[in-house]
Amino acid sequence: MGRGGEGRGGERSGGMGKRKTNDQSVDLHVVLLLLFFVSSLLVGHNGVEEGMGLSDQEEKELEKQLELLNKPPLTTIHTDYGDTIDCVDFYKQPAFDHPLLKNHTFHYQMKPTSLDRGTRDQVSSKFTKPISIGLKDGGCPVGTVPIRRISKEDLIRERFASKMTSLEDSTLGTHYAVVRTRANSDKKFVGAGGEMSLHNPHVDGRQYSAARVKIQNGPDSLETGWRVDPSLYGDTRTRLFIRTDAGQSHCFNTRCPGFVIVRSDIPLDMDFGGVSIRGGESQETQAYISRDQANGNWWLDFGFNSALVGFWPSAIFTGLRDLANYAEWGGEVFSPPGTTTPLMGWGTFPIGTIYWDAYFIQVSVLNEYGQTVDADNVEEFTDNNKLYRVKDLGNQGSDLQYTILYGGPLG
Repeated sequence: MGRGGEGRGGERSGGMGKRKTNDQSVDLHVVLLLLFFVSSLLVGHNGVEEGMGLSDQEEKELEKQLELLNKPPLTTIHTDYGDTIDCVDFYKQPAFDHPLLKNHTFHYQMKPTSLDRGTRDQVSSKFTKPISIGLKDGGCPVGTVPIRRISKEDLIRERFASKMTSLEDSTLGTHYAVVRTRANSDKKFVGAGGEMSLHNPHVDGRQYSAARVKIQNGPDSLETGWRVDPSLYGDTRTRLFIRTDAGQSHCFNTRCPGFVIVRSDIPLDMDFGGVSIRGGESQETQAYISRDQANGNWWLDFGFNSALVGFWPSAIFTGLRDLANYAEWGGEVFSPPGTTTPLMGWGTFPIGTIYWDAYFIQVSVLNEYGQTVDADNVEEFTDNNKLYRVKDLGNQGSDLQYTILYGGPLG
């Protein structure tokens, strides 16, 4: 496997705007820091104090939410890494709580009827090892789907974290190092994806660090990749995730209705079980989001066996009921305002080779005709290149094909 060359595009950064310096904004900043300090004492990597600070009404709301999220299982699987996986009847999974899917005709043997998945080669090198995914012993029984059981502790932790930071504050605490399609591009496509290296960057408290593929059209966007996120999962394992933003659905994995699972052996928030060794063997996986041209459903295609995990039905979208007009690949991190920023990827700036950098290879899109092609009319973007950087190496040929490198150290 050849080493990557120098990136084609220059580094870009987008300013976040000038901070206000009046007394009110200073006081607010102090309050946020104090709240974060308190939350750090109460919200750890593995849990929260049971029922901490909840009113009777909030307790009832949590119980109702748990009942909606945790469907009655036909059987249960306990994983080696501590998750409880419920095998839920296909027709009772959370997706069908969506009001637009009440009268669906979906079934557990569904496959795309018109989807060109192209030629996706597995990298073969002593430095690279594709990760194996899926539950042991074939996973859940036929006709059921695997869903990680959500605990009351999970919901309390997420609710408490959301109280500490508003949406605006979260935006200010989020950083990106991505290659993305340009805003002036008039191209449309029906899919995007690539192969990504797997990492386990250290995070603290409410920080997270992730790598993902994203597609978008207007208000609708879909993401998939890996994520280290104690607020979401209650641990610091490297896990598969999806993100759905469509209409009233804004959530990860099965936290809100919309994504229809068809595989019986791949939970949406599974632990990968292995990560890359810098300068040594690399662990990686494939991730693609592709549209079935026959009916407009968007499918999640994951792993080197091209496992069709499930799909987002076209009925839940407005923008993505049509083709996508935006895509990006790269890293994302979050840290509460006023705190140290976390590691991204390897925790180092990219130097130009997949042996030492976090990467995406075989990056591609499916154009509007369903043909697999290299991403073009794209740009490098980092919101702060003093913290995180990205390199677009273009098509490197051989096994690598289109290659993107990204990362950044502890801020």
